Amino acid sequence: MAGALVTGATGFIGGRLTEVLVALGVPVRALVRTWSAAARISRLPVTMLPGDVLDLDAVRRAMAGCDVVYHCAVDWRGGGRQNRLSSARGTRNVLQAAADAGVSRVVFLSTVGVFGRSPAKPLVTEDEPTPHTGDDYGDGKIDAERAALDVHRTRGLPVVILRPTIVYGPFSRSWTVSTVAAIREGRMVLVDGGAGVCNALYVDNLIEAMLLAARHPQASGQVFHISDPEVVTWKTFIEAHARALGEGYLPLPEMTAAEIERRRGEARQARRSTIKESLRILRDRQMRQALMRIPAVGRVGELARWAARTVVPPGMQRRLREYVVSATLAAPEEPSAPAGPALPSRSLVQIYASRTVFSVEKARRVLGYAPGVDFQEGMRRTAEWVRWARL
Repeated sequence: MAGALVTGATGFIGGRLTEVLVALGVPVRALVRTWSAAARISRLPVTMLPGDVLDLDAVRRAMAGCDVVYHCAVDWRGGGRQNRLSSARGTRNVLQAAADAGVSRVVFLSTVGVFGRSPAKPLVTEDEPTPHTGDDYGDGKIDAERAALDVHRTRGLPVVILRPTIVYGPFSRSWTVSTVAAIREGRMVLVDGGAGVCNALYVDNLIEAMLLAARHPQASGQVFHISDPEVVTWKTFIEAHARALGEGYLPLPEMTAAEIERRRGEARQARRSTIKESLRILRDRQMRQALMRIPAVGRVGELARWAARTVVPPGMQRRLREYVVSATLAAPEEPSAPAGPALPSRSLVQIYASRTVFSVEKARRVLGYAPGVDFQEGMRRTAEWVRWARL
């Protein structure tokens, strides 16, 4: 039996795909960048090879003898810019190696994030344009999608692009572990009462779609949205995770998107006031002298004076002294906000408030996609895992 290569096999989705492929009797090769993350798949009869998708030779070695490639790798190590680089250049490496090896199919995992965090249309199909929005993750996937379709056209490589929605389930750090942690720590808030559309996708339903994409003859060269057909709100999704912890975490606090933005402005103003007051205090001669009597501060001050004497132009000496001394004051990164839940990031607010639904009609029609796990069952399995993992 021909084997399959899984990039990103140590991650959430790639790890679950690896488990399913092994259960189906498929020989699996995994490209492993971080060995400490490979515990989940190390218990399986999987051939693990060291390498990174940014290393073309490593990708070629890992792909040897494989007939199907599942490209799931995402690099979060260096922030957004590194993520975009790995999506674009890493995907090109996988595609080039696959074309050279003559594999029968590449399934590339993209994201509905190619449309931005809050698309304007209430129903989005695969035909909608995907312009860059400035979000590194989404823009990187756009670049990777375009590369995949280009290699399909120019070299005839059979590529299928899947765009999953909000993938949750056991081991999901982005949407299960983080949601549970925010609820447990009192940081979760329902934006606009949780009325936004979640577009939840249980991980096993995505794996089913990936297997269909790998073997369906009409899928090559096409893009498919993958989501659970049942539309659930963020309130339903988040409260289901809260119940996995216990009914004592309900009800959850609510805030409107406008209120969150107002409080964010208040927090910014408070931060500016804190910095302004700190600088005012530091202008006081007696306060500076008191600070310099603290040993650690005194050493910093000595360093500043040395730099001022030997390196810094005379006109900058005063400003440097004030800056070095002010840096020794431990100001909080975020000022204390009014009592209540933590403010979600702007990107999360956009996601939570969105009412967009991503159509899966094409996946149903072409792939025969018919997910077997509904939201109730998916959350039952997820809650069981949350308790098992003692989250």
